[in-house]
Amino acid sequence: MIPLSRIEEIAASRADLAAIVAGSETLSWRQYADAVRDAAEGLAGAVALDELRTVAFLSHNRAELVVAASAAATLKTTLCGLDYSLSPAALTELLERIEADLLIVSSGFLADRGINVRTLAAGRAVVDLDSRLPGATPYAAFAGLAAGRRTPNAPARPFRAISFTSGTSGTPKPVIRTASFDARRFAYFTARYGFSSADRHLATIPLYHAAGGGWARLFLQLGATLVLAPPDDPLETAELIRREWITSSTMTPPILSGVLREVARGRARVTPNQLRFVLVGGKHFPAPAKQEALQVLGPVVYEYYGTTETGVNTIAEPADLLTHPASVGRVYDGNRILILDPERKPVPAGIVGSVAIASYMNMDTYLGAPANRVQIDGERYLITSEAGYLDEDGRLYLLNRSQGADSVNLYALENAIRHIRGVEDVALLRRAGAGPVAVDCAVVLKASAGAGAADEVRVRAAEILRRERIALARFEPLDQIPYSPSGKVRAAALEEAIGRAGEEAARPVAGKPAAKARTGGTVDGVLLGIALLALTAISWGGMFPVAKAALASIDGFYLTLLRYGFASLILIGILVRVEGWRALATEGHGGKLFFYGSMGFAGFSILAFVGLAHSKAEHGAIIMALMPLITALLTWAIKGVRPNRVTFLCIAAALAGVALVVTRGSLSALDGGALLPDLLILGGAASWVVYTLGAATVPGWSPLRYTTVSAALGTVTIAAVTALATAAGFVAVPSLETVWSVRAEIAYLVLIAAVLAVFSWNIGIKLLGPVNGVLFINLVPITAFAIGLAQGRAFGDVELAGAGLTIGALIANNLNSRGFFRFRRAERAVGGGGALTPVAVGAGGR
Repeated sequence: MIPLSRIEEIAASRADLAAIVAGSETLSWRQYADAVRDAAEGLAGAVALDELRTVAFLSHNRAELVVAASAAATLKTTLCGLDYSLSPAALTELLERIEADLLIVSSGFLADRGINVRTLAAGRAVVDLDSRLPGATPYAAFAGLAAGRRTPNAPARPFRAISFTSGTSGTPKPVIRTASFDARRFAYFTARYGFSSADRHLATIPLYHAAGGGWARLFLQLGATLVLAPPDDPLETAELIRREWITSSTMTPPILSGVLREVARGRARVTPNQLRFVLVGGKHFPAPAKQEALQVLGPVVYEYYGTTETGVNTIAEPADLLTHPASVGRVYDGNRILILDPERKPVPAGIVGSVAIASYMNMDTYLGAPANRVQIDGERYLITSEAGYLDEDGRLYLLNRSQGADSVNLYALENAIRHIRGVEDVALLRRAGAGPVAVDCAVVLKASAGAGAADEVRVRAAEILRRERIALARFEPLDQIPYSPSGKVRAAALEEAIGRAGEEAARPVAGKPAAKARTGGTVDGVLLGIALLALTAISWGGMFPVAKAALASIDGFYLTLLRYGFASLILIGILVRVEGWRALATEGHGGKLFFYGSMGFAGFSILAFVGLAHSKAEHGAIIMALMPLITALLTWAIKGVRPNRVTFLCIAAALAGVALVVTRGSLSALDGGALLPDLLILGGAASWVVYTLGAATVPGWSPLRYTTVSAALGTVTIAAVTALATAAGFVAVPSLETVWSVRAEIAYLVLIAAVLAVFSWNIGIKLLGPVNGVLFINLVPITAFAIGLAQGRAFGDVELAGAGLTIGALIANNLNSRGFFRFRRAERAVGGGGALTPVAVGAGGR
């Protein structure tokens, strides 16, 4: 913490302004300076100053702790905090290793956690911030000690800092530094982000953590106000943002998730606020959580990556979180990152390996253990326990932490499982040992999850893992994932919790039979997905006969305008209700959203409806069913991903089937431009495929948001095209009587075929996956033909054969996408997703 000399400089101009806020207590800069003088006198009296080399503390964040830390800095002693969630045995070991001369504690806080301070102290001098521990020096006794005295002269000592690694997979390791990097890092961040004495910084990370103490020092040395959040209280933390007019904060993902959860439940408000900078890190920050944080807090959320050993090494700014949500950002001033293979050689972009960091913040060594270093091109790099890769632009993507440098992308897998309906939180643990990769999975289910949700999630999680050739060894729902106060998953505690939960699930309960081994899951989610996708396909199949009937009275241009004009207003209302007004912002994507919205809504609907006015409803439905195959061709044209041989055969068969439907087996049916209406419908289908592919250009956006914003912008194009067509005399403005005469058809096209169908499609795809979902497209032409038959329309054998051929080709292509026709052959081993497909270093064929 900052020493008394700096506090006095600030107090000279900001004496009565707030320095520290903790609950109902506020210390002005004058009071802060006075308290540090007293505390320095008290610490010097508790242990002889020449012998006071290392001070350790065990306490939650509180004003007295900040004062005591500043007193220790004034006396030039080494101050290090200990994680109060560790076991007494681990804490005893760490105190012995760092040879602590004095222990500062919050005795009441530790007693609530079952820690016996007197046993832990083992004869060391103890200062109790609660002033109630027998035999300890009460902090309250320091009050007034410095009156009329000079501050003790600190002995000349070289700089020495001790911090601890998180210890997620074992006992934390003491990290030693013999030079401070504060001046350079603080100057960079202050200049880059405009920090000043006017800031009010909310400290939510424990001060024993390197990030907690480091960011508190930065803002205090500027003369800003430090606001301390209470531990394990997301509701109060959320309220502090608004009540204390917080401008900046540092949080771990679990802390931020807790705040967002309280906001979502309506128990807390974070607006209006003055937030400009919220830095999140210390643990994997899931992409959906980034999106939610940006939606709730605005474009003020940043992500950092770093380790206790290397400092803060990358930053991802709000725009980066939107465009590359899977990345943890790029290096900034004074940092370099390489990805190394098993021989410690750098690898190219896109290749997975160990993350190595060169930085002015790098530690000197571990206490009693060597650092894992390598010298490359004259730079000393520390090799971390993380696996990851860099993209061509230098963005860093992490695959896992502390579990080995390989291509198993645990973070991406956790993200995928987190998307399963009913999942609140998830953590994966890789199983040790040779052989096939296997993981244990723990999930926390949402309070709203229904009966049988755990089994449904288990089935879905196993499917996600199986696609990556990973076995699900154990799956257990837990009440909570065991995080440390600094946001890390406690691997040992998690493994113990999974084992304990498994034993309890298998234990027979009085009056109930023992639980069966969980080898399957409920079919509720599957049945719901089937029902929703079937509803969507039938709705779209019915759209063509309904639209055909409406087109007898109103032209395709105005029918499209009425359809998406009303639909856009409804979607906007739903989006604002679900995601808030901020979701309507285009965030720099306005141009592409306008283009894709114009293609998807103006291009698709106008072309399809104008063509349908001169064709049959069944033709439109069978042509629209070609979308999966059109997607394959457009993906080849745009991205260079060539379809395989089976897909080409399916495309040819499907087109042949469409040709039979359109021509009824006679080429004379094409005379006189009869083919033009169906070509317009085909153009509409291609336009919708382009629109669908466009969703990937706005990563991080929900399907609802992309659909709504693009539909609203596409409606602008619809209005403009309709106005031009009217001015040119191509169409005429329909009368109110005409519009009223087709009100039922318009209602169907808006409410059923647009709004309801979009929602049921998106939810169904989430439940069953896109490969299964696309299969339901086949119901569109079947529905259209069924309606035609019900209306008494007669279809020739050739038309029915053509429809069957097209549907068969679509089913065959779907089976092909599942690998049904794929011959077994050696394939390159590749790893998880991201901006590039990372290839594991040293991976062999399989």
